[in-house]
Amino acid sequence: MADINPTTTPELENNTSDSQSSVSINPDGTEVREAEAVVSVDDGMDGTTTDSGSASDTNTDGEDGTDSMNGSNGNTTSEDETNPITDLTNSAPQEDISEVRRTESEAQQSSLMSISSINNGSFEGNPPEPGEDRGTFDNFRTIGDTSIETNDIGIAPTDAESQALITTGFSDSGGSVEESDLSEFLGLTSGSLDALLDGDATEGSGIKQTFTAQAGDIVEFDYTLLTNEATPTGIFNDSAFFTLGKSSNDSSGANFALEIADTSDPTFSDKSVEGYSEATDTKTIKVAISEAGTYELGFGIVDLSDTIVDSGILVDDVKLISTGVGPFSSPSVEGTQTESDGAITSDVDFTFGNNGFEPVSGSSNPAQ
Repeated sequence: MADINPTTTPELENNTSDSQSSVSINPDGTEVREAEAVVSVDDGMDGTTTDSGSASDTNTDGEDGTDSMNGSNGNTTSEDETNPITDLTNSAPQEDISEVRRTESEAQQSSLMSISSINNGSFEGNPPEPGEDRGTFDNFRTIGDTSIETNDIGIAPTDAESQALITTGFSDSGGSVEESDLSEFLGLTSGSLDALLDGDATEGSGIKQTFTAQAGDIVEFDYTLLTNEATPTGIFNDSAFFTLGKSSNDSSGANFALEIADTSDPTFSDKSVEGYSEATDTKTIKVAISEAGTYELGFGIVDLSDTIVDSGILVDDVKLISTGVGPFSSPSVEGTQTESDGAITSDVDFTFGNNGFEPVSGSSNPAQ
C-alpha cells in the first residue's frame, strides 16, 4: 500500500481574476461597450498561467447590435456562427391530444373496473376498537334477523374469524320479516319465492351488497344450512337462496333467485351447533358472470308453511375472482360450450346472464 506524504502533496490551485469594462460613443452616435477580463491560475507547482479575453458590443440606436468575442489567440467569431439555433417547431411530430386523452380516460375506467370487488366478504369489518366485538356487516345491507358469528356457534368460519348468520327467527338483532318485504328488499317480485321453492314462503331475513364485475369474473361463497325442523320434510321445507341481478335505481323485480339448500339435504346431521339441532356440510358455489356491469347480490332464508320452527344459513368468504377472460356465451342447460368458454366454466357451477342462472354441465353441486 502506498504511503501518502503530506509534505509532498501539491497545494490547491489559487485562482485570481480581474475585469474591466467601459462604454464610449462614436461620433456617428454608435455606442461601443468593451470588457476585458484577466484570469491568473496558480497551480501550486511554481507555475502561473494567465489567460485573458475581451468582448465588445456595437449598438446603433439600440437596434441590431453586433456582438463579438476576442480571445487571447486573436480570433473573432460571430455568436450566430458558434451557437446556431435550430427551429424544431415544425419538425416535432404532431399528436392528436383529444385522442390521447380519450384513450387515457378509457384506460383509467378499465383500471377502476378491474379492481372492483366484493367488500367485506368475510364479515371481518375494520379492526375493532378495544372492547368491541370483531366482525361487522360493513358494506352489506340487512333485513330481519341477522348476526355475526364466530366458531363459538359450533361451526368454524371458512375464512378468518367471522361469518354471517341469517335466520327465520327472532333475536336481539331483530326479527324475521314478511315474505313480501324480504322479496322487495332483495329485488324479487312478490310471490316469486313461492314459485321457486314450491311452497308458501311466510317469513325470513336477508343481506345484500352491490359490486362491479367484468365478464368472466366468478362470484364464490361458502354456506351451511342450519335447522330445527325434522329432516327431511316436504311440508315445512325451510329454504335458503342466493339472488343476483343488474343493479339499477329501481331493482324491484329485476333480480333472479337460486335455491341453494333446504331441509331435504342429505348431509344434515347433529353437529352440536348452538341454537340448532342439525346442520349440513359446508358447501361452496361458484357463479361465472357473463357480462360486465354493476350487480346486486343477496342471500336469504325463509320459513315454508309455518312461522314457528326456525332455520338459518351461515355465509362466509364471499368473493369476486377475476379470471382475466373476456366476454363469453353462457353454456346451455345441456352444457354446450364454445372453445373459449371452457377455461371459464370448467370450474364453476352456474353462469349468470340476461336469462338468469344456468347450470354448467359436469358440476357436482346439488343446488343444480
